[in-house]
Amino acid sequence: MKAVRMLFLVLLVALLPYQMALAKEAKTLASYEFHDEGIYKHWAYEDLEDLLYADVVEGFEGDDGQMYVNPDEHITRAQFVKIIVAALGLSSDGPGKMFSDVKQDEWYADAIRIASDLGLVGGYGGHFYPNDPITRAEMTKILVLAFEKTLSFPSESGKVFADVDHENWADEFIRKASSVKIVNGYGESFNPNQFATRAEAFAMLHRALKLEQSDLPEDADLTAVLSEYITRENKLVETNQFAELPALDEEFGTGFYQLGGGDPKPFDWFYPAVEEAEITIQINDENMQFKVLGKSNRFAKVKVTGITVSVNAKIPSQPELNENFTTQMDKGIYLLKKDPASGQWKIYNYQER
Repeated sequence: MKAVRMLFLVLLVALLPYQMALAKEAKTLASYEFHDEGIYKHWAYEDLEDLLYADVVEGFEGDDGQMYVNPDEHITRAQFVKIIVAALGLSSDGPGKMFSDVKQDEWYADAIRIASDLGLVGGYGGHFYPNDPITRAEMTKILVLAFEKTLSFPSESGKVFADVDHENWADEFIRKASSVKIVNGYGESFNPNQFATRAEAFAMLHRALKLEQSDLPEDADLTAVLSEYITRENKLVETNQFAELPALDEEFGTGFYQLGGGDPKPFDWFYPAVEEAEITIQINDENMQFKVLGKSNRFAKVKVTGITVSVNAKIPSQPELNENFTTQMDKGIYLLKKDPASGQWKIYNYQER
């Protein structure tokens, strides 16, 4: 499992510091490394990270070649519609509504076609205004309409906001969204006409995705995926077939995990290093256990325990660096996503807890 690989990397840092330094310079996960100032302290960081790692949303490449989330920038109507369509895997064969300001060769044209054909958006008098910032009220309406088949919205509940009366066209949607805490507002106000930020959009979408309970996976289906993956991974590690691990991650992973998931995975130097260091690995996964910590229609979190790893490392030229130890790998949490195209459950992140 990923934790086992991380353990080996820690060991090799101590044994082979020069090679590790070179590996870090050569390996990159630039698509998932964001350089916004203060991003890790942002109020929506956990929502942002989860969606970004699962490839539900994406960042932007800046002029300096670095990736940015731009959480406090406004999100446009076209951007939000495209995100909703992609996140829910929506499709339609219908023509949708014709908008005079949506050219068919634009990157957002098909998403707007699908969303309008499904009744999620209607535009304004034949115009869609794709590049205009979306308001909080507009965004809330689209979210409710998009999730009304997979979420239960109480009809007579929801928070009452001082700036949203019953005559407001968005009142029904704001009440529904607040009833399940997709939206929270700002104290007693909702600010319906305020332009939404990317962070607000991502946080609302993230909450909605985690609330879907209409088509939950069976625990056995989730654990079967992880059991096969971890068992096969352990066999490859025990037999020093490290070059085969990327293909395994390609088969079972997606997004951030598929490209490393926090593990540098420097296979170009790892295998030679193992040979030089004479590392013997034994993994006992006969008592492997799974606990589903949470699940929704499209996302799941599973903790894996009961794996014992024994490592014997020898450096013939430097016997003082020899290592021999056994450890329990009982803190691994896998985050899985249901692939909208294939319906298969894929690993998009691994957390060492």
